[in-house]
Amino acid sequence: MIRLLKLELLKAKPAKFFWVLFIIFAAILISIPFGVIGLGEKLVTFLPQDFKLDNINFFFDWQDIWQNITFSFQYVSYFFLNALVIIHVAREFSLKTARQNVIDGLSKSQFALSKIYFILFMALGLTILTTLLCLIFGAIFSPSMPIGMMFENVEFIFGYFIHLVQSMTFGMLLAVLIRRPGIAVVVSFGYYWFDLLASSIVTFPLKSPFLGSLFPVKSQFGIIDSPFLKFGLMKVNTDLNLNALAISIGWIALQCFVSHWLIKKRNL
Repeated sequence: MIRLLKLELLKAKPAKFFWVLFIIFAAILISIPFGVIGLGEKLVTFLPQDFKLDNINFFFDWQDIWQNITFSFQYVSYFFLNALVIIHVAREFSLKTARQNVIDGLSKSQFALSKIYFILFMALGLTILTTLLCLIFGAIFSPSMPIGMMFENVEFIFGYFIHLVQSMTFGMLLAVLIRRPGIAVVVSFGYYWFDLLASSIVTFPLKSPFLGSLFPVKSQFGIIDSPFLKFGLMKVNTDLNLNALAISIGWIALQCFVSHWLIKKRNL
């Protein structure tokens, strides 16, 4: 596993597009909490002078921060990581490096596994970054409380990890299937809207919410429910959606299996 991961990192190292996109993506993630802080400061100016809040940055309260941050990050993650993985994998076919790897002794199964290991490595790194951001901003802006309460809802980090893996394995599948990065990226973005529309039609007009929850995009964005509805005094689910989590894990397994099968059956 380590050898295959090192090989994949060596391929990514000289690819300027990969690091440019990754740095932009990481910068956007880091900027989101700062944007929330700026919004909170602006909000103060619209409040009556006799109206005071102990903590205007309630977005970072320990009991909410894990859900707030991961929910906010997942939309940026989907589009950036899809495109990143699609371009990274598809260029292997356009540059013929996939064929050269096999000629040099790498099996097709090992080639497929190297992509999966690379995806897991990136997902783990981004999950660690997200965890650190939650800890830093929570420590700065959230009232002090016992450690047990600070990590009460940390399971949302795991839900975000699964979301990342599903986003990237879907990108890998499209790259292996289409092999043209530009077309695959367009298909990925188009499928996002198709999935939301189709799942909504199945859920509401056709009154089949269970079938609607089975769609890939619907399931991965359903793992972490929106925490912001509570600001409209609406009921919010503060736990991971285990049904969506299970469906998402199923899609990850299917996407990896189909990608592996396509790599083994088709000429590289």
